[in-house]
Amino acid sequence: MEKKALVVDADYFFVEFVSELLTKRGYAVTKAYDGKDGISKLENLPHDVMFVDLVMPKVDGSQFIDFVRLKYGPNHFPIVALSGVMVEQIDSLNEIGADYYIAKGPIDRLTVQLNGLMAEIETRPQPPTDRVKIMPPGGVYPRRDAVGLLNALKFHQAVIESLAVGVMVVDIDARIVNVNPAAFDILGKSATEVLNHPVLDIFPPEAKAKLGGVLKRVTQLPGRTKLSFIADFDNRIIRASVSTISQPQGSSGWVVVLEDNPCV
Repeated sequence: MEKKALVVDADYFFVEFVSELLTKRGYAVTKAYDGKDGISKLENLPHDVMFVDLVMPKVDGSQFIDFVRLKYGPNHFPIVALSGVMVEQIDSLNEIGADYYIAKGPIDRLTVQLNGLMAEIETRPQPPTDRVKIMPPGGVYPRRDAVGLLNALKFHQAVIESLAVGVMVVDIDARIVNVNPAAFDILGKSATEVLNHPVLDIFPPEAKAKLGGVLKRVTQLPGRTKLSFIADFDNRIIRASVSTISQPQGSSGWVVVLEDNPCV
């Protein structure tokens, strides 16, 4: 029976490189170009191994791996994490949840490492449960600017996750790509029920109609405009506030903030 692999990476050329290597080893490869795309491809069929970039737009690698573990269990299939900033993330890798970690680098070195890793995975499909394997970077050293950028990203993510209000990031396709813990609590849903789902689908009918109208109206307003509405969400009063994500090239989605039992 033909084995299947999923490769999720924002770098088109790296996806092609890993896919070609896996194809030569007899795998049918499914390609995805960010975490959101990966979740969509994940739904289609089971996979024997996954390669996931840690730094991606929309749903990042860590969120994607959490989604996979929640959906399929902790050891359903091996997950290989890849990153161009692996060396700078070395101290936090155990928090990510992959089974193997490889730093991106020269293609010739990566080819040897990936083929060696695949030989190990094919011999022992179930990864060890008591440890993770970090492939040595081989002459790659931490870069101060990359460390600073990663620390800034971690800080901003920690702020969002610490908020008492729920925060959902919705992309231009109106699908949810980031959710903080408070939003999961308010919605009463898990990551598998929320991430990559159309934002309108997770709201009850009355709230769905209100949210749909607000998403359209706030997009047409100038500047940092916020529109709010109150809705009965499964017998609870929720205030939802919506604003657009503005970038130089235009709107790229929305931020939806949820407040449970607000003072109205």
